[in-house]
Amino acid sequence: MSALFDQAVFLKFLAAVLAIFNPLYNIPIFLSMTRDCTPAERRRVAMIVMASVTVIALISVAIGEEVLAVFGIDVPSFRVAGGLIIFGIGMSMLNAQDRAPGDQAAVVDGHARKLNFAVVPLAIPLTIGPGTIAVTIVFSHQLSDGAELVTLGSAILIACFIVGLGLLFADSISRLVGETMINVLTRIMAILLVAVAVEMVLTGIFNAVDAHYPGLTGSAGN
Repeated sequence: MSALFDQAVFLKFLAAVLAIFNPLYNIPIFLSMTRDCTPAERRRVAMIVMASVTVIALISVAIGEEVLAVFGIDVPSFRVAGGLIIFGIGMSMLNAQDRAPGDQAAVVDGHARKLNFAVVPLAIPLTIGPGTIAVTIVFSHQLSDGAELVTLGSAILIACFIVGLGLLFADSISRLVGETMINVLTRIMAILLVAVAVEMVLTGIFNAVDAHYPGLTGSAGN
């Protein structure tokens, strides 16, 4: 079983995915977009979001690398690109004064389309977007076929369950935690994201140089 489950990768990936999902950050958006919904409709929206995010993330684990291969993109290049995307997400979270303009627009758009906002934009791209997919593909490259499904799949299920709980109990969490604490936790998540992004970019550059100029990195260390 140890060959199919890598605890170190699991913990690192779970932390990165939770930081990107940032369930607390999405709670005010969720509450605003479901303001006119009944409690039953709000629960339905939360379940749809959780299911949508889970399916998309698991698909990224299962066939993410194959999709890259179709377009002729190697993993080191994607690692650098994904790291830059995640770095941008982390910096925007760190510098956000309140809610990003795109999120405000999503709230207005969600009201106009009633419950259609459960999948777009609440699930995609506000909860899962390019950053999550990039992290999933990069981490899956580190594991064998069976291990990536067990290790990353377990982390995704846990992260999506936490997201679902956050939305189901959004009212209670918002009253208990308060907007100030949500903002503080968002900044902490942002710092974690920036650190993950820097590591992804540096590793991607190192791997790309090693792939295109074999021996260069080894000779530099001698």
